[in-house]
Amino acid sequence: MARGKPDTIVFTDGTLITPTLRVEGDLVVEGGRVREIRPSAAPTSPGDRLVDCRGLYVGPGLVDIHVHGGQGHDFVTDAPQEIIDGCEYHLSVGTTAIAPSALSVPIEQLRASIEATRHAAPDCRSHILGYHVEGMYLDQEYRGGHLEEYVRDPDPEEYLPLIANHGDFITEWTLAPELPGALDLIRACRNAGITTSAGHSQATYEQMMAAIDAGLRHATHLYCVMGGLRFEALRESPGKGYAPGVVETVLMHQALTAEVICDGFHLHPALIRFALQCKGPHRLALISDAMKGVGLPDGEYLIGGQDCLVEGGIAIIADRPEVIASSVTPLIGMLRFAHETVGLRLEDAWMMATLTPARIIGVDDRIGSLDPGKDADILLLDEDLKLQEVYAKGQRVAMYR
Repeated sequence: MARGKPDTIVFTDGTLITPTLRVEGDLVVEGGRVREIRPSAAPTSPGDRLVDCRGLYVGPGLVDIHVHGGQGHDFVTDAPQEIIDGCEYHLSVGTTAIAPSALSVPIEQLRASIEATRHAAPDCRSHILGYHVEGMYLDQEYRGGHLEEYVRDPDPEEYLPLIANHGDFITEWTLAPELPGALDLIRACRNAGITTSAGHSQATYEQMMAAIDAGLRHATHLYCVMGGLRFEALRESPGKGYAPGVVETVLMHQALTAEVICDGFHLHPALIRFALQCKGPHRLALISDAMKGVGLPDGEYLIGGQDCLVEGGIAIIADRPEVIASSVTPLIGMLRFAHETVGLRLEDAWMMATLTPARIIGVDDRIGSLDPGKDADILLLDEDLKLQEVYAKGQRVAMYR
């Protein structure tokens, strides 16, 4: 590696995953931003710092818009340093942009967590994109790993002050559209520029369509704790037919984007392939939904006020072993599983972990691809998709070769 001007880096002779295209060439970074993609062996300046990428994939850093913690650090906390430490773990495994996420908790605890994340953002080496509120307004029967006592109907006396004070920092709000008052919350979020997402829901087709009209635009962990095909009377008759539920409405309606947990435990690979056929890689994102036990040995961990058991790559609620408690796979593991096991094209899998989630929450103007002018968040992966180097904002933050 040649030594030279510190703010110009040339990643040479790699296979660039932009992520929409696969290109053999060099990537030039200047001042922490992507400057250009150019043919391999193009002339370099004496001050350029060269990074040899022969035999490696070079692509954008991963964007995780749904993640609850990492390596023992919970994103429901009033401590900014805990947020930073959790983000540092995810950065070390390739997630260069992140939206810390909450489970259903008391409103005071949620507010404190958002404020702690705001304070953490300027001191974090990765991009903290804002805060994702998953809860508290979910369907009780479909609450999954959320504690029953914190799941309830939307209350404007709770959510309106939170949106007024932090609407510019909340990236996404997951809710059940069928709940009384949910449409008003969706409208309030739309007016504040917050993406609203259907999740932990058993809404009918009609309720979903009303929510879409109100501004609903996304679906949280598609298929998981989400109502499907409904058996009900379609006309005035004792006979019953079949109607779409949340899952079918999300798959058929192109106004909605969606996300999937691609760890091999939450979803059968065929369901992921089916979702991709319906939505395309530009409307279907990969998320980690990782909890604090990710990056740690098997054992017992606390999430959302509940004891969880982590063993063999899966986390379950201790007293409800049929309930999976988030995941213990970072986003790079989801990308690898999507490509190697589900069989997605590498470009599609990488897009679903970068540009697509960035678009979903409206930050694709600055991250998520190797387009000139975007922040130089870059991963180097070998042919087995194992991390070799991680760059955030043009600075190398991890190296494994």
